[in-house]
Amino acid sequence: MFLKILFITLIYIFIHNDAISNVNRERIIDYLENFFSLSSKFVQINNDGDILSGKLFVSRPGKFRIEYNQIPLILISDSKRLALINKELKSISFHSFDQIPVNVLLFKKLSMKEIKIFNLVESENTLSIDVINSKFEDKGFIKIIFETSPFSMKKWTIFKTDKTKTEVFFDNLSLDRKLSPKLFDIESEDPRKIPFRIY
Repeated sequence: MFLKILFITLIYIFIHNDAISNVNRERIIDYLENFFSLSSKFVQINNDGDILSGKLFVSRPGKFRIEYNQIPLILISDSKRLALINKELKSISFHSFDQIPVNVLLFKKLSMKEIKIFNLVESENTLSIDVINSKFEDKGFIKIIFETSPFSMKKWTIFKTDKTKTEVFFDNLSLDRKLSPKLFDIESEDPRKIPFRIY
């Protein structure tokens, strides 16, 4: 009789926990899909211990800006191009969107064929998930931590396949604020003299 009760209890716990996991998984997907803009201060801790801070802006679809306080770099996407600008060297270079983890946030509808969500971990006031782009599994994955009350994204940890990691802590994150289009204007930030602007 005891074994029967124990078995039924374990089945109930398993089913109950699985239901909670599915609900929280959908809650996370809804959060990532249902905003049109995001802005936040952040603190970034690199694998070597260097600490940087800055601001992140996202405007869907496809636009974002990352600027740092300690180094003269700005990363801007205008939805068509991704530019890295060095204000000190007065240089600009263009890159692939696939080279940056923030591309997970760029579109309102996540492609679940390309994005894999796994390792959902629940605690008293946090949820964490691992996210990987199936096209680039050989490059690593991102662990995202959410605070559940109020529900908000708090931290990213970017794990690369070479065993290095970069931690990004969000501070004062805000959703759906109106952002100036100038934030995502590559032309206005291009530091080169006009005659040398060749694309």
